[in-house]
Amino acid sequence: MEYGEDIKAAKLVIKMFLKARKNIRMYPANNPVYVNTLKDTFEKFKVFFSFKDRLVLNIRLHDIYYGEELIYHNNEQKDDNLAFFFFKDGLRELTFQKKMPFEEMEVFLKVISLDFRSEEHTSELQSH
Repeated sequence: MEYGEDIKAAKLVIKMFLKARKNIRMYPANNPVYVNTLKDTFEKFKVFFSFKDRLVLNIRLHDIYYGEELIYHNNEQKDDNLAFFFFKDGLRELTFQKKMPFEEMEVFLKVISLDFRSEEHTSELQSH
């Protein structure tokens, strides 16, 4: 393994999280853009998992780290800031394992794509 290939792969996973959040909000589940976004994200995970068995992301207010490497930074305290999105809800670490099924990844992406300020989504979550 070339040094840093896992770091590059982890950065690509984060980029796909951002793309997925946007596309899942914009398109219905049967739309090809939505479907391809899920497939592309899962492919990025598979690339990462070809190097390591676990992807552990450490969350800070403005940053996401993979090990000691800063792989995401955004100073804005807005919803489009992925680090802030996780941090404000108390998440400090996310771990994804190689054996993660596609469906589990899809549910994760749907959850991070919800607009929690929307009453429709709030009542939808409460009914489950």
